Amino acid sequence: MSVTVKAKQLPHSGFEHASNIYTASSAAVLEVGQGEQFSLDARSLLTGGHFEAGHYELCSIPVTGPVLVRGVLPGDTLRVDIHEIRIADRGAMLTQPGRGGFGEPLRSHGHLVDIIDGEVRFGDGITIRARPMIGKLGVAPRDGEPSSSTVGTFGGNMDCNDITAGSAVILPVQVAGARLFAGDLHAAQGDGECSLTGVEVEGTVVLSCRVLPGATPPRPVVLSGGRVIAIGDGDDLDEAARNALDDLLALVVTDRGWPRERAAMLLSAAADVSVSQLVNARATVKASLEARHFLNPPYSPRSIS
Repeated sequence: MSVTVKAKQLPHSGFEHASNIYTASSAAVLEVGQGEQFSLDARSLLTGGHFEAGHYELCSIPVTGPVLVRGVLPGDTLRVDIHEIRIADRGAMLTQPGRGGFGEPLRSHGHLVDIIDGEVRFGDGITIRARPMIGKLGVAPRDGEPSSSTVGTFGGNMDCNDITAGSAVILPVQVAGARLFAGDLHAAQGDGECSLTGVEVEGTVVLSCRVLPGATPPRPVVLSGGRVIAIGDGDDLDEAARNALDDLLALVVTDRGWPRERAAMLLSAAADVSVSQLVNARATVKASLEARHFLNPPYSPRSIS
């Protein structure tokens, strides 16, 4: 079932314009101006009927796009604001052999849940607070056509549960128009997404994009809950953590004009490092620091809202 924003004034694309890759070669599904809000529908495990038929191997979660943002050029820094996430009233989860973060392999198993009054009804009397988030958000890369299930400098399958309504994602632009893709909505997901999926749902997101002045980060940065969150990816968690920490360190050094050693001490005292996801081909780690430690845009408290 699809949940569609009815506001006709918003440029809108349905999930029939879904892609399994991040690419610069596809025709734009929307063309918007900077600061203009638009809406995208997102597919889930439940789209197409394969999940309910037990054909889990046929399930996929592509992204909707690309959206061309006028006036955006390679080398620009793009801020994507998440204004709203509307989700369906039913979600699904899935385990697959050889996938997940556990030592002993899991069997193929699907689980359906209802989402009622802001709660995921997991079953057996267990409820989980719904916290809708976007799992996949990225721009077209300069080279290649990576899978919608991977992550890199362009963004992608970050599975960062801080990407919620009211947050923003900063991305390094690699092609003209940015060509933004989004999808993979979750009603809830713990750090790590350890069994392979969050509570996957169909839904609709309302976004807007604008170019930020200043230096472009090498990888995505999330602004959420009064925190600045650097997203690192890698072949393993160690590499992903190093990339996240290096990026956050560079942000502090640039903002404060400090030597790297002093900035590193601040991170050791005040920053948090946690796992976004450890179940895909490339792992994702986030390193976060309260925005109050930054003095200047675009990361200081007065500039992140």
